Amino acid sequence: MRVTVGSASRGALAGLQADASRLANLQKQITSGRQITKPSDSPTGTVTALQLRSQLKQLHQYQANATDALGWLTTVDSSLHSITSQLQQVRSLVLQGMNTGTGNATSNEALAQQVDQARASLLSLANSSYLGRPVFGGTTAGDVAFDAAGSYVGDTGTVARTVGPNNAIDLNTPGTAAFGANGSNLFDLLKDISANLRTNPSGLGANLQQLDSRQVAITNEQSLAGAKYQRIQSVQNTANTNRVQLKSQLSDLQEIDLADMAIQVTSANAAYQAALATTAKVSQISLLDFLR
Repeated sequence: MRVTVGSASRGALAGLQADASRLANLQKQITSGRQITKPSDSPTGTVTALQLRSQLKQLHQYQANATDALGWLTTVDSSLHSITSQLQQVRSLVLQGMNTGTGNATSNEALAQQVDQARASLLSLANSSYLGRPVFGGTTAGDVAFDAAGSYVGDTGTVARTVGPNNAIDLNTPGTAAFGANGSNLFDLLKDISANLRTNPSGLGANLQQLDSRQVAITNEQSLAGAKYQRIQSVQNTANTNRVQLKSQLSDLQEIDLADMAIQVTSANAAYQAALATTAKVSQISLLDFLR
C-alpha cells in the first residue's frame, strides 16, 4: 500500500484529534465533577441515573406527605390531650355538685358557670385546625367542625396521606367518633350538666356516667392517632434509609473519583503533548531531506 504525504498527514491529524477529544472529555468531567456529562457518555448509565432520580423524587413527595400527616396528627393529639385534661376538671365539678350535703343553690350556680366556661373552651378545642382545616371535621370545606350551638357540621369524608408505595394512611378523627352524635354529643352533655347543677342535682349521677363514657371514647381516639403517628415515623425512617442508599448509588454512577480523574487528565495531556510534538517534528521531513 502506498503511503503518501497527504495520507500520513491525515492519519497524524486523526490521531491528534482523538487525543485532543479524549483530553477535552476528561477535562469536562473533572470540571463538572461528573462521569456522565451527556447521554452518549454512557447510555445505560444515563437510563439508570434517570430511574434513580425518579425514585428520589417520589421519596421526596412521600416525605412531604408524611410531614404533613404528622403535623395533622400532632394537632389532633394536642387537642385531645387538652380536652381530656379539661374533662377531668368538669368531672370534679360534677362530683362537687353531687355532694348535696354541702352544696346549695349559690355554690351550684358557681359550678354551673364553670361548666359553661369549660364547654366554650372545649368547643374551641373541638374546632382546632391544621393549615386552615378543622382536624375533627373530615373533609369539610368549612372553617369549623362544630357550630356555636355544639352541633357537628363536618362531613364523613376520609382524610388520608400517601406516605409510601401503596401506603396511604387514614388520618381521620371524625368529630362524631370523638365527641358523639348530634343530640347526645359532649356539648349536649355539658349543657345538660350545667342545667342539672342549677335545677336538678339528682340527675348528675347519670351525667357522670355519660361523661366517663365520652372520655373513654376520646382517649381511644387519641390512642389511635398516636398509633398512626408512630406508623408514619416508621415509614419515614425506612424512607430515609432508602434515600441515603439511592443517593449513594447515584453518586457512584455519576460523580468522579477526583484523584483518579486528575491522574487521567495529566496522563491524557502528556500523551496529547507528546503526540503533538512528534507529529510536528515528523511533518517537517520531506523528500528533500533524504536527497541531501
